[in-house]
Amino acid sequence: MLRREDLINSKEKGENDMRSLKMETVRTRRRFVKDVAVGTASAAIAGVLSAAASMPTKDGGAAAVSSSAQSPAEAEEPKYRKYFLNELKPEEREKGFGAQNMFVVFSDRDIIEGCQFFSAMFMGEAATKTLGHGPHKHKASEVLVALGTDPSNPRDLGAKFEVFMGAEMERHVVDKPTLIYIPPNTIHCPFRVIEVRRPFIFIQSQYAYKLEETALRDLVPADMRNKYIFIDADGTQVDEYVPPSERGKPKPKK
Repeated sequence: MLRREDLINSKEKGENDMRSLKMETVRTRRRFVKDVAVGTASAAIAGVLSAAASMPTKDGGAAAVSSSAQSPAEAEEPKYRKYFLNELKPEEREKGFGAQNMFVVFSDRDIIEGCQFFSAMFMGEAATKTLGHGPHKHKASEVLVALGTDPSNPRDLGAKFEVFMGAEMERHVVDKPTLIYIPPNTIHCPFRVIEVRRPFIFIQSQYAYKLEETALRDLVPADMRNKYIFIDADGTQVDEYVPPSERGKPKPKK
């Protein structure tokens, strides 16, 4: 049976324990605040030192803070740079059709490893005065895309062009943004721009690593063949960078 004295002693002991716990909590909080303050100060100092490393000195150089800093020459180039056409150097990008100013972007296997044939260009009024593309076919599928450039009316192509399809030369006139899918070995073209009210974007994508094309000159009357461009390419060609000063010159015979 509990005695009154035991209850009093137990109460006093509990109060003493609570006071000890509170004092320890206060000490713990003080240590925590002190640690945070020290850590914050360390971070601030680190930030100042980092900023100092990039601050120019009187002679125009950067202030040296650590001897372990990596120089630009030692820095590795980005791992995925090779997949960004805009990050390629001229000698990497200007190969084959990629060296022609007519294309806004162009790539194939020789420019970006593993990339299929792709081109995009702006077509303006001058396109109505240039040669059209003569009838041909490809072993691989091809997609042609035409897009307008009027932000207030994206459904308006701002131009008109014609494309002929099949050996029967079925004529199609395009005056709205469109996508044209051309199955493998399907005869298509002539292609000719008839009218341009506003420059438009024309995209060509072939499901092949290099341009592969078989020209079909016989589908055009002999007296009209000089009005079209004809290309013969078997897809095995390898394009290399040619310095601007050497472009257009005949290649030496091997």
